[in-house]
Amino acid sequence: MKIVRLQIPGNFLKQIGFENLFDKVEFVEILNAFQYDQNHFFALQKIRFKQKIEVDIKEFIIESFKAESLQVLEQSGNEIICIMDQSRSAGFFPIVDLGPWAFLFPIHVSSEVVLITVISHEDYIKNLFEILSSFTEDFRIIGMTDLDKISKFDESIWRSIMPLPKFTKRQREIASYAAKKGFFKSPKEIKAEEIASHFEIKEATVNKHLKRARDLAMEYFFGKFI
Repeated sequence: MKIVRLQIPGNFLKQIGFENLFDKVEFVEILNAFQYDQNHFFALQKIRFKQKIEVDIKEFIIESFKAESLQVLEQSGNEIICIMDQSRSAGFFPIVDLGPWAFLFPIHVSSEVVLITVISHEDYIKNLFEILSSFTEDFRIIGMTDLDKISKFDESIWRSIMPLPKFTKRQREIASYAAKKGFFKSPKEIKAEEIASHFEIKEATVNKHLKRARDLAMEYFFGKFI
């Protein structure tokens, strides 16, 4: 059994009917999905629009994502978190047949790149590569792990596969707190000096940690893969 992380060029989306989706959308993160019969699934998704939302969200998403129903769970500025009810024939990956495979979430989708992680048996992985090759020759394997060769659980294995930049413990603590409190939103909901007060450190130190964490994340997700 193998776990494979793939980078697929964004123009692949045109092949499956989503060529106009990113006229208004900056990116989509499929956070989780739950299949409830052979043809339908619920998907928990984060959607960030390119600008302030000025359209009927429900109408736009149902039409653009070919969703059967939609429940918005949270909205902040130009970003929403929602649950969609979709059919397999209308999902992001309708080309993939049912089989002994599964996605490992999250899945990142933008007009530039699709980043997915798949777990399956080796023969089916080869079949998946053949299917993708019929749509685009430009997909890349950016990580592969053979689970049969792992003698025991090792967190570093998952760090090599899943999208986890190498933050220090302090960077992770401060950046996580800042994100939860709305530091990265526009306008900011918390100031650097308030974060500094919470951790009892200097404001300059907070800014240094946040800048380094942001640089690591940008380099990891975009500089490495694109």
